[in-house]
Amino acid sequence: MNTQQSKAVETVDRATGEITTLPSGYAAGNQSLAVQLAMAELNQDVTTAKAFPRSVATVMRNITELVMLDEQTAKECVYAVPRDGKTIRGPSIRLAEIIASQWGNCHCASRVVHVDKIEKYVESEGVFHDLETGLKRTARTRKNISKRDGGLYTQDMIMTAGNAAASIGMREAILKGVPKAVWRQAFEHAENVIRGDVTTLVERREEAMKALAGIGVTPERVFAAIGVAGAEEIGIEELADLFAMYQGVKSKETDVDEVFPAVKKSGDQPASLKGKLDQLADGEPDKKPSADKADKKSEAGSSLAGSDAHGKQAATPKAATGQQPSSGQTSSQDPDDGDPIKAAARKGRAAYRRGMNRKAVPVELKAADREAELDAYLAAFDDEKDKDADEPGSTEQE
Repeated sequence: MNTQQSKAVETVDRATGEITTLPSGYAAGNQSLAVQLAMAELNQDVTTAKAFPRSVATVMRNITELVMLDEQTAKECVYAVPRDGKTIRGPSIRLAEIIASQWGNCHCASRVVHVDKIEKYVESEGVFHDLETGLKRTARTRKNISKRDGGLYTQDMIMTAGNAAASIGMREAILKGVPKAVWRQAFEHAENVIRGDVTTLVERREEAMKALAGIGVTPERVFAAIGVAGAEEIGIEELADLFAMYQGVKSKETDVDEVFPAVKKSGDQPASLKGKLDQLADGEPDKKPSADKADKKSEAGSSLAGSDAHGKQAATPKAATGQQPSSGQTSSQDPDDGDPIKAAARKGRAAYRRGMNRKAVPVELKAADREAELDAYLAAFDDEKDKDADEPGSTEQE
């Protein structure tokens, strides 16, 4: 009896007549039927992979050909997302699917492993197993399932977020399992396609703005996301970012609010606790009297930066004494004393308070002879950002 258990076990597939041999020690009495079938399937896959090894040169050529099949396919292979004032582009789930299909001799899958309604996130796991080399990579990703007001998503939206997280997890597992040297050239070709050239810049710019308007993104949010002041400043690189952002939203790897966040307006309440405390310390109430608003308007004039200056500048001596200028009369006191450096710094602070991107510099400050004013603008923007930075433990949970 012991001799029979030490021998290999053969099973016959009744549908195909194929004979599968299991290693010794895996008799029916030792393992369940499900485990035996899973092991037999894996062993057969590994045996097939060893018998028909891949050709790396053929894989690289096939991936590039599929990516360059048409313009739309190339666009779908790249996604972009803004991070800390920069736009990061990377390979999308569509490119990962092409890579896995041509790499061959592999298993890849993803699933949702955890839904946390207390911390408000959904977690998924992606798996990639190279049957030829034995390499196995896993990747876990999380997606937020809370609304802007801190509420929880509905059940349907939680399922949608879970599917998006699973898609991202499988993408990361595939890209970690297949060497970058295999698909880097194809990714660069896809970037060149979405970048285009100068001759088609105007047409592609209009096409991008129409596509983004179709998903509910206003021009103001577009300009703030890529750090430009207007449509005429959208160049080849910015256009490539816009197409990649659009594809990321379309493939559900990102969402609209993450890629194109809403632009802060004058009078909006700060989101962080520190920002609210700073607002109270500056003596800026939630609602100002109409006389104070009229005084601010007369002093700022039609200047965009003046209308969005910090609350400290709103409390002018004239407002404190109760004197109001007559209609159409402006204040004779210049807060900048005619100094262009001070004016540029004031605009930089106002730009941060409006929620503008750091790269959205006024066009006039980009002139060659106004570098000092540009430096003052950026320095004031960064200084205001540092003042408003959250300290550990001071951020409110949404």
